[in-house]
Amino acid sequence: MDLQAEKIELVKLLLETQKKSLIKKIKTLFKDESENKAFELPGSQKEELDRRLSRMEKGETKFYTWEQVEQKLKQAL
Repeated sequence: MDLQAEKIELVKLLLETQKKSLIKKIKTLFKDESENKAFELPGSQKEELDRRLSRMEKGETKFYTWEQVEQKLKQAL
């Protein structure tokens, strides 16, 4: 089914519903989506992420599995 057909199907379902809670949830989804689009990291945070990505790509970063982290935490306690 193409996107336009899916939209039409959703509109039909929305028109038929009598559930206010469902309509509120849908409004929240649209609101959350529009807020996420407006989110942007400050330049300093972008630079830090770029620095960390560069270190990772160069093999200068050590990674741990969750089990290793858990074991280190248990030893520290």
